[in-house]
Amino acid sequence: MYVIWVVVALGALTGAYALFGAESAPATQSASAFGLATNMSEYRQALVGFAQANPSFTGSVPIKTLQPYLGPVVANPIWLNYVQPNTNTGYAGSLVIVYASSTAATAVIPAMEQLAQGSAMAGVAAGVSIVSPGNPPVSLPAALANGIADGMPVWMAQAYE
Repeated sequence: MYVIWVVVALGALTGAYALFGAESAPATQSASAFGLATNMSEYRQALVGFAQANPSFTGSVPIKTLQPYLGPVVANPIWLNYVQPNTNTGYAGSLVIVYASSTAATAVIPAMEQLAQGSAMAGVAAGVSIVSPGNPPVSLPAALANGIADGMPVWMAQAYE
């Protein structure tokens, strides 16, 4: 008889613990936001490949030109890009910038920052800079300064060998 009461008490404690634990569990990213962030990452990697193969290119890379570097990935049309060779930096390579063209992409920001592992090169546009939690602002190239709407996700990379 006592064993039944012990089992019931332990079951009640386990159930209460599970309920309280679920209330304090961190919220997970929605599948669509994480998928969009992954697509942005793949698009950025394709742009890095393009910039490495074309080190003197400056400007926006058309999607048809970028397709060989994307492989089977279908880039979301929400992404825009800009490539600029490094100048006055002391090393070869290019700066690659991927940014969103629509406010619908703002949901991707937490997932993008998670994929970037807190990098200062991933954040939101704020005037002439990119800002991200815990990092100093990173300046955008002059061609894009104030050209990206504030609050839009921006992910930059250095393309060099």
